Formats: sequence, C-alpha cells, structure tokens
Amino acid sequence: MFKKLFLPLFLLFCFSFCQAATEVPVEMVGKNKGEVKIINKDGVDFVEALRLSKILQFQTSWFGRSGQLNLKGGAGFFCVLREGDSYALIKGEKYSLQAPAFIEDGTLYVPLSFFNSDKIRFYSTYQTELSGGKIIIEKLYNIELLEVKNNDNKADIIFKTKGPMSFNKDNRGKYFAEVFFPRAVVKREDTIRPKNEFIDRIKIRQTDEGTSLTVQLKGRGNNWDVFQQGDYIALSCGEGEPVSPLGLYASNTAAPLEPSASGVLNKPSVLDEGDIALSPKDDITELGDEFFASSSSAGSSSKPSATKVTVVNKLVTAREYEERKNTSAGERKFRILIDPGHGGKDPGAVKRGSSKEKDINLEVAKTLYNLLKKERGFEVKITRDKDVFITLGNRAKMGNDFKADVFVSIHANAAKRVSANGFEVYFRSDKASDAEAAETAALENEALQYEGKEGGKVTFADLLLKSLANNENINQSSKLAGHIRNSVSKKSSSLGIKVRQDNAIRQANFYVLRGVHAPAVLVEMGYLSNANDRKRLNTKSVKQKMAESIRDGIVSYAKAEGWR
Repeated sequence: MFKKLFLPLFLLFCFSFCQAATEVPVEMVGKNKGEVKIINKDGVDFVEALRLSKILQFQTSWFGRSGQLNLKGGAGFFCVLREGDSYALIKGEKYSLQAPAFIEDGTLYVPLSFFNSDKIRFYSTYQTELSGGKIIIEKLYNIELLEVKNNDNKADIIFKTKGPMSFNKDNRGKYFAEVFFPRAVVKREDTIRPKNEFIDRIKIRQTDEGTSLTVQLKGRGNNWDVFQQGDYIALSCGEGEPVSPLGLYASNTAAPLEPSASGVLNKPSVLDEGDIALSPKDDITELGDEFFASSSSAGSSSKPSATKVTVVNKLVTAREYEERKNTSAGERKFRILIDPGHGGKDPGAVKRGSSKEKDINLEVAKTLYNLLKKERGFEVKITRDKDVFITLGNRAKMGNDFKADVFVSIHANAAKRVSANGFEVYFRSDKASDAEAAETAALENEALQYEGKEGGKVTFADLLLKSLANNENINQSSKLAGHIRNSVSKKSSSLGIKVRQDNAIRQANFYVLRGVHAPAVLVEMGYLSNANDRKRLNTKSVKQKMAESIRDGIVSYAKAEGWR
C-alpha cells in the first residue's frame, strides 16, 4: 500500500518542482535584457546564476562537471559559486547564501538575494530585485535629473539627490557652465538638446570621481548660477540675475542650510565616513564663489538684508590648488595626456635597419607634446620623456590622476605580413573589429610580460563610481579617432604613409586604454615590418610632420566639442 501511494506522490512532487521554474523578464536601467529562469523553493527565489551574471556584465566561466561558476569583475573581483554550497567564495572569503545553490536541468541556481547583497552591489554597482513579475536592475545612484524647465525669461535644470550633496561650479568660456558633483553617481548619463532660447546642449557624464554636468549656453542664457535646497539642486540661467527655482520643492526638502557664526556656510563635508584627510600642511581649503544669503533679526517684519557668505567648496591638495590658480579666470584648460608607447626594458617592435619602436614613439610624442604646449587653452602632460619603463596600468592611472580630457597613446605597428602598411588609429572595445585589429592589440598587450611585480590592476578610491568603458567614452573616442585620421590623411602624400579611409579607424581591446576614464585612442603611425613605412618612420622630417598631423586632429576634436 505504501509503495502504491509513494510513487504517485513522488511523481507529483517532481512535476510540481519542475513547474516552479518560470521565465521572467529582466529590465536593466529601463532596457529589456531578455528573460531568466526563476525557481521558488521553500519560499526562496532562486535564479539561473550564469544568465543573470552575464547581464550584470561579470565575466563568467562555467564548469559543468564540478557544478562550479566563476565570476570576474573590476578591481580584482573574483567569486566562486558551487552546487551544494551554502556560501559564495568572494576573493577567498566565505559569504553566506540564503540557501544552498543547486543544479536543475544542467543550470546552476543561486538565491536571487545573492545578487542584491552588499558585496555584489559594491562590485557590480547595480541593485537587483524581483518586482511586479520581473527582475528590475537599477544602477546604484544618488543623483538624478528630474526635469528641464523653460520659462519666458530663463531655463532651469533640476536634479534630485539622495541625501547631502556637494558641488563645484566653474566657467569654461562665456557660453559654457560646468558643475561637478564629487562622489556622485548619476542615474542616467545623457546628452540633451532642449528647445529653448537659453540652452543649446546639456551633457551629463559619469566619471570615477563623480558626476559632471556641462551646459552649453545660448546668447540669452549666459547669466547662470547653481542653487541647492535640501535634496534638490538646480542650475538656472537667463538674461537677468539668476533666481532659485527650488521654492516649488520646499515642501519636500529639509530645512535650508544656515550660515555659521564665522560666516561660512555649514555645508556637509565632502569627506564621507571612512575617508582619510591629508595632513593640514599638504591641504588647502579652497574657497568658492561668494553669494548673498538672506538674514534678518528674529521677529523682524522688515525685508531681509543681504549678508555676504563665503562657501567652502571642498578640500584640495596644494598641487591641485596651484594648478587651478595658474589657470586663467573663468576658463578651464583642455587637458591632454600624451603616452609614448613602450620604453625601458620593453622595446616594442624591433626590426633590422630601424630604430626601436620605443625610440620612434618617444621622439614623435615629445614633438607632439611641445606643439600642443604652444596651443592656447591646452594643458598637456606626457607619461614619459625619456627611455624608462612604465606599466600599462600606471599609464592609465596617470591619465586619470591628471583628469585628462583625452588620452593619446603613440605607437608603431608590426605584422607577420610584410605587405601590411599604413597609418591606423584605434579605440578600445572588448571585441576587435577584425582579425588584424585583434593581432595588433595582442602585440601591444605583450608589454604585460615585462611588468612582473610592477604590474597589477588599476585601483580606485570608490568602486561605485567606476565607468571604465561607458558608451559616452566609446563614442567620444571614436570621434577623436576620426579627427586624427582625417588630419593625418590630409598630409598622407608628404608623409609617404598610406591612410585608408575605409579601415584606418579600428577597434580592439588594448590594455593601456582599458582603465582610462576619458576619450582615449592608440595611434599606430605605420608598420615597422613594412619596408616603406619603416623607412619613412626613421626619417626626422616625417616624424615632425606626423606629430603636426596628430596635433591638428586633437585641435580639430577640441574645437568640435566646444573647447576652443
């Protein structure tokens, strides 16, 4: 009797268990990312780990025989998930799962809560939850654009923040307003062209240091200011004196900040809990613009008087303060980092009858550096000015520390086919545009073999702010590559090096460009493996003209982006 009852009950149990697996849609930052399977077991929602990990942009390795899934991410993140384990191994440490992982139909399932744990959110910068019959993945953000308002005499750009938010404002010429929010993560990067008489373009961009707002103003909008009240920040521009639009939001905001007895506004510190301030002798308190705050005696019915208040924007290093002091008032310079490829123990391409690639790169890069230094409104640095070895990761870090607006790495190519020739310019992409581009990237990435203990990944202060290959930088890198290609093409005949319009711009995964948080390109001036290109690149006049052509391309890009 027991056997007769057991078999149907067992089959019913198995059937019910299998039926619990359902396909649910995934929405990531407002975009449809397909579907993943979910199984509810003992009140716990389990999700197919491989599929969701790929959506969250982790690198994945699945080992079916052992039931193990490995995840890799930025900043050395490495995680192991294994069938039957009630924990995940993250960078060698155990982190408990809500319930043990299991395999169903050859697929590893782990609790959905794992992907919304503090540890995973810290590395993926996304929060994940099951809501309304679908998995919602949103960026962890603390500032978002609410609206752009247009009135008869002004335009307002309104932001909503999650908690206290500091900001720094700056002029970049008469018709550009810049606002930077340190340590802020924006919900969506965007470029907006409002249809009004005050603003031509709004550009919101994420960097590893925070969120950048650049507003290109029209004639009627060149008077502007930034206002803050509680959890709202607004940039207002128009013809007359800017006026805060945030009174409409007053019912939803905290009490306005009041001046202290010393006359300095009591703003939240830029330094968050856990941050380390530098020693006082190395730091300078930078004072921002002065403005007038309303103040009046208690019980007075008279119109409030205007009291001058100085805003302390943030702490900056002495070096940063000197750099800013030396920049002309109301204008931030366009920052360019020039990177001569290879150097020291890394010779680059070596061919008989030619200088080593590292020496050709350095000569052209130093000439380019000197040419750009003469350009008004540019600030230029070079990663090396002599024959020394610098790791690829440190080259990227130098660009980020400099807060470069563009990063240009100078190289000469080589290939197995001696017929391969011509000038090329690359920008970074995980997938190469073709087999030759992949070969070039592999050749340049061979510099990693020289790094040894000097190598290692680029690390940053706040992983929540990472944006290593966002679409905006990829798009801008492509534009920069186009300007350089066009400028070199104009002098192709005098250079004696071909520039093919159809494939001179290419994509590949160059390590040196991987950690750069700005538009970045790698220039291949020609092929040392080709007799003609090799002869030309060993000619002093050609190297001079090559530097001039690249200079012209960078200047052209800067003008197109409104920097000149």
